[in-house]
Amino acid sequence: MERADIIVVGGGPIGVCCALESAQAGARVTLLEREPEVCPPVSGAYANCGLLAPSDATPLAAPGVLGQGLKWMLDSSSPFFIAPRPSPALMRWLLLFRAACSRERTRAAAPVLRTLHVASARLHDDLAAVDGARWSFHHTGELRVFETTAALEAAREDVELGASLGFGIRVEEMGGEHARRLFPSLRCDLAGALFFPEDGHLDPRRFVRSVARLATEAGAEVRARAEALSLGLHGGAVRVQTTQGTFDADQVVLAAGAWTPFLTNSLGLRLPIEPAKGYSVDVDRPTDFPETPLYLGDAQVVLTPLDDALRLGSTLELSGWDMRVRPRRVARLREAAGRAIGIPADGPVRQLWRGPRPLTPDGLPVIARVPGRERVILATGHCMLGLSLAPITGRLVAELAGGKQPSIDLSPLSARRWR
Repeated sequence: MERADIIVVGGGPIGVCCALESAQAGARVTLLEREPEVCPPVSGAYANCGLLAPSDATPLAAPGVLGQGLKWMLDSSSPFFIAPRPSPALMRWLLLFRAACSRERTRAAAPVLRTLHVASARLHDDLAAVDGARWSFHHTGELRVFETTAALEAAREDVELGASLGFGIRVEEMGGEHARRLFPSLRCDLAGALFFPEDGHLDPRRFVRSVARLATEAGAEVRARAEALSLGLHGGAVRVQTTQGTFDADQVVLAAGAWTPFLTNSLGLRLPIEPAKGYSVDVDRPTDFPETPLYLGDAQVVLTPLDDALRLGSTLELSGWDMRVRPRRVARLREAAGRAIGIPADGPVRQLWRGPRPLTPDGLPVIARVPGRERVILATGHCMLGLSLAPITGRLVAELAGGKQPSIDLSPLSARRWR
């Protein structure tokens, strides 16, 4: 029997930041990761786009998104693909998603995301000041380019939403020629571009593993190959049964990403989180590609420079736990990069990856105690924003676990919002 003040389940960006913050606050922390190392290839963060996007305050659930998703449903190469299948969980998720796509719900959720983003961006800067070069941290902004007026107008609407809510997001609109001066390799015709100087990027795998080392240096213990199988209350503690034996703790943090619902089900809580499969392809970085991510707005593809590699990523696929690679989705990433900057669609590939992101119906994470199981804290459901929001999530969880008043209002992030 092993004992800790806090057990963190999950070795992704959220889990390691929770472990770091709680260890720095003086707690005895054990982090459990079921794979041989934190941020394994099967995770949802291993090779994602690596964007830090405080400018992205519009939640996934927004007016018009559901209708577009239904149009794309039968196109397996589309940006938002929903694989048709008989699934009560998916049906429940879609109904909740439809309800969250109203203008009122979007305007209520956007300030929550913006507050989290701004706070997390500051903490990312603080972490990078320690040794950001270790994870290729760059605070150089992001350029979003649009080939059609329709795509540009949709992006402007997001900017206008932020302005109407007083977010103060810095953005510079420019024409195609200006964008080409920043990215000389751009070859497609452009209706316009938007530059967001607040944004940044990093290597997600190196970030997670570096923060795990920082957590260890702060006193946390990282246990690999320790899969959490179940948890329940035992006396005054939470008992976690794992593949490496039994662990007891005063409090348990569930930060297992898309796998979290498997553990909450045993607590009587059905979290509406769907595994949303994303893809990335790493290719050689062109010599003239600057140290700034490029977002192709029409294709909804991100090109992220990571040292001498260029990562082509994005896409959102709801197909349950089917982790098969769909060649059409991979081809779409490469075709978009070829059209935009001339990367050969049949050129050499350094790495092909796919992984599940934890998608909630309203696009907001869950950072809260489990109703009726107050010793269990949820830190999950960050959709595609886990990397961006990991530091502030870790800080908020440490405050909760330490009995402090959270520095941000967590009421919109409660698991009770779906009951």
